[in-house]
Amino acid sequence: MPTKQSALDIIKPLLEDPDVMEIMIDGPERVSVEKGGKIQDTDIRLGSNEVVKKVIEDALQMTGHKLEDGKTVYEVRFSDNSRMVAVLSPTAIDGHSVIFRKWMKKQLTWEKIIDYGSVTPEYQTLMQSAINAGIGILIAGGTNSGKTTIMNRVVELIPPEKRIIAVEEAHFYQFSHPRATYLEVNGAANITMNELLTTASRMRPDWLVVGELEGAEAMRAMQLFSTGYSGMTTMHATSAENALTRLESMCLMANLGLGMDDIRQVIASAIRLIAYQERLPTGKRKVIQVVELKGLEEGRYILQPLMRYDNEKDVLISTGIKPSWE
Repeated sequence: MPTKQSALDIIKPLLEDPDVMEIMIDGPERVSVEKGGKIQDTDIRLGSNEVVKKVIEDALQMTGHKLEDGKTVYEVRFSDNSRMVAVLSPTAIDGHSVIFRKWMKKQLTWEKIIDYGSVTPEYQTLMQSAINAGIGILIAGGTNSGKTTIMNRVVELIPPEKRIIAVEEAHFYQFSHPRATYLEVNGAANITMNELLTTASRMRPDWLVVGELEGAEAMRAMQLFSTGYSGMTTMHATSAENALTRLESMCLMANLGLGMDDIRQVIASAIRLIAYQERLPTGKRKVIQVVELKGLEEGRYILQPLMRYDNEKDVLISTGIKPSWE
């Protein structure tokens, strides 16, 4: 993360605080952070829009970029993989806005995630059985629900002798695996996510780990997952059912001329396990729902609940139903 430039000295304590995950500057009078799963205001004030702009300018310089006439949106990655997204006025109406998303060097382990109550040992066991069976996995959830954190740990359940190709629009995954190769669309010349997914499929993957699905690339990912490639991915959704609806919409964006029945068949062939998680009002991140997608019946998805969150007991519990792959 940038810490040496004069304008950045104003937020240096936040940049160096290991408990701060994100720093949000929305105009000169509001500097907030995400800490402990919650957004908190700070006492830091930048004084003027020009100071905010200087923070952005100094951060850009550290990555070899600079402000350009007429350009108001910037997204860069620093040498430690932390990122900055900046939006200048007039695009940002109330003053220049910038977010620093820190690359967390100290990753949460399964033990920590279980201790925090986000998941249970039974959830880890279920994910391990899905990995062993080589089935398609979708981890869905809302913003800041911990999808990437859980995905990182699930990927690490893949046996060390298996080869992983991770394909992302922008590099966010942080998992430890001896045979992982990372590919990224951002920064590459004349390449799309669809093209990179096709390239990845030709690199002899045992597992394709795909970054968050956001558009038409979802169709290519589902096609690969349904034709013999073990795969997992993430996406924004409000439930397991909503994740499937959103997947359908994304696949339609590919404009391949397929009808909804055909798209649902591809999805049902690609994904077998869907885990949905939320960030609760308390700031806690919890897996809420785990279901098996068993296929289609009269054009409708057959969803078998495997685990659900008990709100009264504040714990993820098994439904007692075993997945079909065990």
